Amino acid sequence: MGERNCYKTDVAECIRKKAYELWEKEGRKPGRALHYWLIAEKTVKGQTKK
Repeated sequence: MGERNCYKTDVAECIRKKAYELWEKEGRKPGRALHYWLIAEKTVKGQTKK
């Protein structure tokens, strides 16, 4: 995913996509949406600050 292409107007969409990628990568574990969202949020927001 291109976190570097995330601008302030679409950060939430970038986080959603990253969270989905993480969820799929880790075997689609149910009940972990918030876990993946928080990891994705940290990753994407860290990328957009650079």
